Amino acid sequence: MGVVERYRLSEGLVVGRKPLPAGDVILSFVGPEGAAQAIARKALRPTGRSGRLSLFHHLKYQVYQKPGSDLPTLTQVELVGRLEGLEAPGRFPYASYLAELAYRIASPEVAGKIWPLLTSGLKGIAKHPSPRIALLWAGWRVLKAAGLAPNLSGEGLCLLDGDRVERGGVYLGLDGMEALAAILQLPGSEAIAVLEEDAPLERLQQALLAHVRYTVGELGSAQLLAPSHAKG
Repeated sequence: MGVVERYRLSEGLVVGRKPLPAGDVILSFVGPEGAAQAIARKALRPTGRSGRLSLFHHLKYQVYQKPGSDLPTLTQVELVGRLEGLEAPGRFPYASYLAELAYRIASPEVAGKIWPLLTSGLKGIAKHPSPRIALLWAGWRVLKAAGLAPNLSGEGLCLLDGDRVERGGVYLGLDGMEALAAILQLPGSEAIAVLEEDAPLERLQQALLAHVRYTVGELGSAQLLAPSHAKG
């Protein structure tokens, strides 16, 4: 006879919240073991745990998987830490995009590499004078960690469907190609320094969004990065 009840301990950042009519909340997590979802029962009631379950909170939690249920139920929560400042209008779009990207590609096979990049990237988005720089570094590095980096061999100055080409796709220019190579190849502090030295941030962001659409698919949070929503 099999085990009827199953409890599991996990760790991760809350990267998504979907309220349900009964006061429950579906939570999305990214952690060192991968992406996951769970239902927090009655979390939106005044006596619930909604404060600890806010976006970008780092939790250790226990879930209970009921046989036949699609999603496990959150049973215990311990707040490890919280990332302050990401709710600011000029930073939230970048944080949301990075979090959704990590959630979409954090399979168990690559989550161990993505997890530190996600946390470092979100800290940078919260603190750096230009949150876009932090997104560009972390977004491209997360893609590389998942084996989805573009092929920069060749002589073209455009990026199309993951390849460096002479025409079509997103024009990066020589400075953009050099900056992208630095992001993918140099240590974090050195890559950030390159981005801070007048790199073409708008072109690099356009290329990032296009490459994510090609390799991962459209992200809902991409619309938040329109010029009217995100600056920096």
